Amino acid sequence: MWFGPQDLEAQLDDEILRRHLAKRLTVPLAGEPVRIVQSDDKGHLILMAASWQDLSLSLVKVLYERPENKMRGNGTPVLNGSVSIYRHDGEVMAVADGATFTGLRTAAIAALATEWLSMSKTCHCIIGAGFEAYYHAKALARLKGVKTMRLWNRTPKAAYALQEKLCALPQFSHLSVRVHEVIEEALADADVITTVTSSPEPLFNAQMIKKTVLINAMGAYLPHTRELSSDIVAKATLYADFLPACLQEAGDYLIPAAEGLLDLTRVRPLASAAHDGPMPGITVMKSVGSAVFDLSCAECLVMSK
Repeated sequence: MWFGPQDLEAQLDDEILRRHLAKRLTVPLAGEPVRIVQSDDKGHLILMAASWQDLSLSLVKVLYERPENKMRGNGTPVLNGSVSIYRHDGEVMAVADGATFTGLRTAAIAALATEWLSMSKTCHCIIGAGFEAYYHAKALARLKGVKTMRLWNRTPKAAYALQEKLCALPQFSHLSVRVHEVIEEALADADVITTVTSSPEPLFNAQMIKKTVLINAMGAYLPHTRELSSDIVAKATLYADFLPACLQEAGDYLIPAAEGLLDLTRVRPLASAAHDGPMPGITVMKSVGSAVFDLSCAECLVMSK
Protein backbone atom coordinates (compact mmCIF):
# COMPACT_ATOMS: atom_id res chain seq x y z
CA MET A 1 0.00 0.00 0.00
CA TRP A 2 1.40 3.41 -1.02
CA PHE A 3 0.86 6.55 1.08
CA GLY A 4 1.60 9.74 -0.83
CA PRO A 5 1.86 13.22 0.69
CA GLN A 6 -1.88 13.88 0.67
CA ASP A 7 -2.63 10.42 2.10
CA LEU A 8 -0.21 10.98 4.97
CA GLU A 9 -1.60 14.41 5.82
CA ALA A 10 -5.12 12.96 5.84
CA GLN A 11 -4.25 9.91 7.96
CA LEU A 12 -1.78 11.35 10.47
CA ASP A 13 -3.54 13.89 12.66
CA ASP A 14 -1.08 16.15 14.49
CA GLU A 15 -2.64 15.73 17.93
CA ILE A 16 -3.10 11.97 17.68
CA LEU A 17 0.48 11.57 16.47
CA ARG A 18 1.83 13.74 19.29
CA ARG A 19 -0.03 11.72 21.94
CA HIS A 20 1.13 8.44 20.41
CA LEU A 21 4.76 9.60 20.40
CA ALA A 22 4.47 10.46 24.08
CA LYS A 23 3.25 6.94 24.89
CA ARG A 24 5.87 5.15 22.79
CA LEU A 25 8.88 7.29 23.64
CA THR A 26 10.37 4.77 26.06
CA VAL A 27 9.27 1.54 24.36
CA PRO A 28 12.39 -0.64 23.88
CA LEU A 29 13.75 -1.23 20.40
CA ALA A 30 15.52 -4.30 19.07
CA GLY A 31 18.61 -2.11 18.81
CA GLU A 32 18.68 1.17 16.93
CA PRO A 33 21.81 1.98 14.97
CA VAL A 34 22.74 5.63 14.69
CA ARG A 35 21.65 6.69 11.23
CA ILE A 36 24.04 6.52 8.32
CA VAL A 37 24.73 9.80 6.53
CA GLN A 38 26.73 9.79 3.32
CA SER A 39 27.58 13.24 1.99
CA ASP A 40 28.99 14.77 -1.15
CA ASP A 41 29.13 18.28 -2.58
CA LYS A 42 25.50 18.00 -3.75
CA GLY A 43 23.86 16.89 -0.50
CA HIS A 44 23.26 13.91 1.75
CA LEU A 45 21.96 10.35 1.63
CA ILE A 46 20.39 9.39 4.97
CA LEU A 47 19.58 5.80 5.99
CA MET A 48 17.65 4.80 9.13
CA ALA A 49 16.30 1.45 10.31
CA ALA A 50 14.70 0.10 13.48
CA SER A 51 12.31 -2.44 14.93
CA TRP A 52 10.33 -2.77 18.12
CA GLN A 53 11.92 -5.26 20.50
CA ASP A 54 9.16 -7.80 19.83
CA LEU A 55 9.71 -7.34 16.06
CA SER A 56 6.00 -6.57 15.63
CA LEU A 57 6.87 -3.66 13.38
CA SER A 58 10.03 -2.66 11.53
CA LEU A 59 10.95 0.02 9.05
CA VAL A 60 13.67 1.26 6.77
CA LYS A 61 13.84 4.91 5.71
CA VAL A 62 15.92 6.30 2.86
CA LEU A 63 16.11 10.07 2.31
CA TYR A 64 17.98 12.14 -0.24
CA GLU A 65 18.63 15.78 0.66
CA ARG A 66 19.60 17.79 -2.40
CA PRO A 67 19.62 21.60 -1.85
CA GLU A 68 20.30 22.16 -5.55
CA ASN A 69 16.77 20.94 -6.32
CA LYS A 70 15.43 24.24 -5.00
CA MET A 71 17.59 26.16 -7.45
CA ARG A 72 16.19 24.31 -10.46
CA GLY A 73 12.76 25.86 -10.01
CA ASN A 74 10.93 22.80 -11.37
CA GLY A 75 9.11 21.89 -8.16
CA THR A 76 11.41 19.02 -7.19
CA PRO A 77 11.59 18.98 -3.36
CA VAL A 78 14.90 19.36 -1.56
CA LEU A 79 14.05 16.23 0.43
CA ASN A 80 12.97 13.02 -1.30
CA GLY A 81 12.80 9.39 -0.29
CA SER A 82 10.59 6.64 1.07
CA VAL A 83 9.73 4.70 4.21
CA SER A 84 9.12 0.95 3.98
CA ILE A 85 7.10 -0.56 6.84
CA TYR A 86 7.26 -4.31 7.61
CA ARG A 87 5.18 -6.55 9.82
CA HIS A 88 6.56 -9.29 12.10
CA ASP A 89 7.03 -11.86 9.32
CA GLY A 90 8.90 -9.48 7.04
CA GLU A 91 6.03 -8.78 4.68
CA VAL A 92 5.81 -5.19 3.46
CA MET A 93 2.74 -3.52 4.98
CA ALA A 94 3.13 -0.09 3.43
CA VAL A 95 5.47 2.29 1.64
CA ALA A 96 5.18 6.02 2.31
CA ASP A 97 6.55 9.26 0.94
CA GLY A 98 9.67 9.82 3.03
CA ALA A 99 9.72 13.61 3.03
CA THR A 100 6.12 14.10 4.19
CA PHE A 101 6.43 11.25 6.70
CA THR A 102 9.55 12.87 8.16
CA GLY A 103 8.00 16.33 8.20
CA LEU A 104 4.97 15.14 10.15
CA ARG A 105 6.88 13.12 12.71
CA THR A 106 9.58 15.75 13.26
CA ALA A 107 6.93 18.40 13.82
CA ALA A 108 5.22 16.11 16.32
CA ILE A 109 8.48 15.90 18.29
CA ALA A 110 8.72 19.69 18.47
CA ALA A 111 5.08 19.94 19.51
CA LEU A 112 5.59 17.31 22.22
CA ALA A 113 8.68 19.09 23.55
CA THR A 114 6.75 22.37 23.56
CA GLU A 115 3.85 20.79 25.43
CA TRP A 116 6.20 19.49 28.11
CA LEU A 117 8.84 22.20 28.39
CA SER A 118 7.45 25.64 27.54
CA MET A 119 6.57 28.03 30.37
CA SER A 120 4.22 29.89 28.01
CA LYS A 121 2.92 29.04 24.54
CA THR A 122 1.44 32.42 23.60
CA CYS A 123 4.00 33.58 21.04
CA HIS A 124 5.84 31.20 18.71
CA CYS A 125 8.62 32.11 16.33
CA ILE A 126 9.47 29.85 13.38
CA ILE A 127 12.96 30.37 11.94
CA GLY A 128 13.01 29.02 8.39
CA ALA A 129 10.29 28.80 5.77
CA GLY A 130 10.92 25.58 3.90
CA PHE A 131 9.25 22.19 3.80
CA GLU A 132 9.77 21.41 7.50
CA ALA A 133 8.60 24.86 8.64
CA TYR A 134 5.14 24.22 7.21
CA TYR A 135 4.63 21.00 9.18
CA HIS A 136 6.07 22.48 12.37
CA ALA A 137 3.81 25.51 12.20
CA LYS A 138 0.77 23.25 11.65
CA ALA A 139 1.61 21.01 14.61
CA LEU A 140 2.49 23.86 16.97
CA ALA A 141 -0.70 25.74 16.11
CA ARG A 142 -2.72 22.84 17.55
CA LEU A 143 -1.30 23.40 21.05
CA LYS A 144 -3.47 25.14 23.64
CA GLY A 145 -2.61 28.74 24.38
CA VAL A 146 -0.97 29.66 21.07
CA LYS A 147 -2.06 33.12 19.92
CA THR A 148 0.72 34.46 17.69
CA MET A 149 3.06 32.84 15.18
CA ARG A 150 5.96 34.83 13.77
CA LEU A 151 7.86 33.77 10.66
CA TRP A 152 11.40 34.68 9.63
CA ASN A 153 13.51 33.45 6.75
CA ARG A 154 16.69 34.71 5.12
CA THR A 155 14.62 35.07 1.95
CA PRO A 156 11.50 37.03 2.99
CA LYS A 157 9.64 35.92 -0.13
CA ALA A 158 9.61 32.34 1.17
CA ALA A 159 8.29 33.49 4.55
CA TYR A 160 5.43 35.40 2.92
CA ALA A 161 4.59 32.33 0.81
CA LEU A 162 4.48 30.21 3.97
CA GLN A 163 2.29 32.79 5.68
CA GLU A 164 -0.22 32.63 2.82
CA LYS A 165 -0.24 28.83 2.90
CA LEU A 166 -0.75 28.66 6.66
CA CYS A 167 -3.48 31.29 6.77
CA ALA A 168 -5.52 29.19 4.35
CA LEU A 169 -5.72 26.39 6.96
CA PRO A 170 -8.60 26.26 9.48
CA GLN A 171 -6.36 25.83 12.54
CA PHE A 172 -4.85 29.27 11.85
CA SER A 173 -8.17 31.12 11.75
CA HIS A 174 -7.75 32.20 15.39
CA LEU A 175 -4.03 33.01 15.20
CA SER A 176 -2.06 36.08 14.21
CA VAL A 177 0.54 34.94 11.64
CA ARG A 178 3.13 37.61 10.86
CA VAL A 179 6.27 37.77 8.76
CA HIS A 180 9.23 39.70 10.16
CA GLU A 181 12.06 40.60 7.82
CA VAL A 182 14.38 41.44 10.74
CA ILE A 183 15.26 38.43 12.87
CA GLU A 184 15.58 40.49 16.07
CA GLU A 185 11.95 41.57 15.68
CA ALA A 186 10.81 37.99 15.09
CA LEU A 187 12.59 36.75 18.22
CA ALA A 188 11.62 39.59 20.56
CA ASP A 189 9.43 38.32 23.41
CA ALA A 190 8.88 34.93 21.72
CA ASP A 191 7.98 32.22 24.25
CA VAL A 192 8.93 29.38 21.91
CA ILE A 193 11.46 29.48 19.06
CA THR A 194 11.56 26.62 16.57
CA THR A 195 14.47 26.53 14.12
CA VAL A 196 14.07 24.49 10.95
CA THR A 197 17.03 25.42 8.77
CA SER A 198 20.18 23.81 7.46
CA SER A 199 22.28 26.77 8.58
CA PRO A 200 25.97 25.95 9.08
CA GLU A 201 26.40 28.89 11.47
CA PRO A 202 24.43 30.30 14.43
CA LEU A 203 21.36 32.30 13.50
CA PHE A 204 21.06 34.26 16.76
CA ASN A 205 22.60 34.63 20.21
CA ALA A 206 21.46 34.87 23.82
CA GLN A 207 21.17 38.67 23.75
CA MET A 208 18.40 38.40 21.13
CA ILE A 209 15.98 36.19 23.08
CA LYS A 210 13.94 36.26 26.30
CA LYS A 211 15.48 35.14 29.58
CA THR A 212 12.92 32.34 29.76
CA VAL A 213 12.30 30.68 26.42
CA LEU A 214 12.09 27.22 24.86
CA ILE A 215 14.12 26.63 21.70
CA ASN A 216 13.31 23.62 19.54
CA ALA A 217 16.44 23.21 17.42
CA MET A 218 15.08 20.95 14.69
CA GLY A 219 17.34 21.80 11.75
CA ALA A 220 21.11 21.46 11.23
CA TYR A 221 22.07 17.91 12.20
CA LEU A 222 25.74 17.47 11.23
CA PRO A 223 28.72 17.80 13.62
CA HIS A 224 30.02 20.93 11.87
CA THR A 225 26.68 22.75 11.47
CA ARG A 226 24.54 24.53 14.04
CA GLU A 227 21.65 26.97 14.39
CA LEU A 228 22.36 28.20 17.94
CA SER A 229 25.25 30.23 19.36
CA SER A 230 27.48 28.79 22.05
CA ASP A 231 26.35 31.36 24.63
CA ILE A 232 22.77 30.06 24.33
CA VAL A 233 23.74 26.43 24.76
CA ALA A 234 26.23 27.11 27.56
CA LYS A 235 23.55 28.54 29.86
CA ALA A 236 20.54 26.44 28.82
CA THR A 237 18.86 23.35 30.19
CA LEU A 238 19.49 20.84 27.40
CA TYR A 239 17.48 17.96 25.95
CA ALA A 240 17.94 15.62 22.99
CA ASP A 241 15.29 13.67 21.15
CA PHE A 242 17.72 10.74 20.67
CA LEU A 243 20.67 11.10 23.01
CA PRO A 244 23.19 8.70 21.36
CA ALA A 245 22.83 10.38 17.97
CA CYS A 246 22.91 13.90 19.40
CA LEU A 247 26.18 13.17 21.17
CA GLN A 248 27.68 12.04 17.87
CA GLU A 249 26.05 14.33 15.31
CA ALA A 250 24.57 17.53 16.77
CA GLY A 251 26.88 20.47 16.08
CA ASP A 252 24.66 22.63 18.28
CA TYR A 253 26.03 20.65 21.23
CA LEU A 254 29.34 19.29 19.90
CA ILE A 255 30.81 22.65 18.90
CA PRO A 256 30.28 24.32 22.33
CA ALA A 257 31.64 21.15 23.94
CA ALA A 258 34.78 21.38 21.79
CA GLU A 259 35.11 25.02 22.86
CA GLY A 260 35.08 23.94 26.50
CA LEU A 261 31.73 25.64 27.14
CA LEU A 262 29.56 22.54 27.56
CA ASP A 263 29.78 19.30 29.49
CA LEU A 264 27.81 16.84 27.36
CA THR A 265 26.67 14.94 30.47
CA ARG A 266 24.27 17.86 31.01
CA VAL A 267 22.17 16.77 28.02
CA ARG A 268 19.01 14.92 29.04
CA PRO A 269 16.81 12.59 26.99
CA LEU A 270 13.50 14.06 25.87
CA ALA A 271 11.61 11.32 27.72
CA SER A 272 12.67 12.86 31.05
CA ALA A 273 10.95 16.11 30.10
CA ALA A 274 7.57 14.56 30.84
CA HIS A 275 8.56 14.47 34.52
CA ASP A 276 10.85 17.54 34.62
CA GLY A 277 8.29 19.98 33.28
CA PRO A 278 9.06 23.58 32.28
CA MET A 279 11.79 25.50 34.08
CA PRO A 280 12.78 29.17 34.23
CA GLY A 281 15.62 30.19 31.93
CA ILE A 282 16.57 29.01 28.46
CA THR A 283 15.68 25.44 27.53
CA VAL A 284 16.91 23.81 24.31
CA MET A 285 15.56 20.63 22.79
CA LYS A 286 17.84 19.42 20.00
CA SER A 287 16.48 17.00 17.43
CA VAL A 288 18.52 14.87 15.07
CA GLY A 289 15.83 12.25 14.56
CA SER A 290 15.26 8.75 15.84
CA ALA A 291 13.69 5.68 14.34
CA VAL A 292 11.57 5.26 17.49
CA PHE A 293 9.65 8.30 16.28
CA ASP A 294 9.44 6.83 12.79
CA LEU A 295 8.11 3.57 14.22
CA SER A 296 5.51 5.43 16.27
CA CYS A 297 4.47 7.36 13.19
CA ALA A 298 4.28 4.11 11.20
CA GLU A 299 2.09 2.57 13.90
CA CYS A 300 -0.33 5.48 13.69
CA LEU A 301 -0.41 5.09 9.94
CA VAL A 302 -1.13 1.36 9.81
CA MET A 303 -3.66 1.64 12.66
CA SER A 304 -5.54 4.30 10.73
CA LYS A 305 -6.32 1.90 7.87
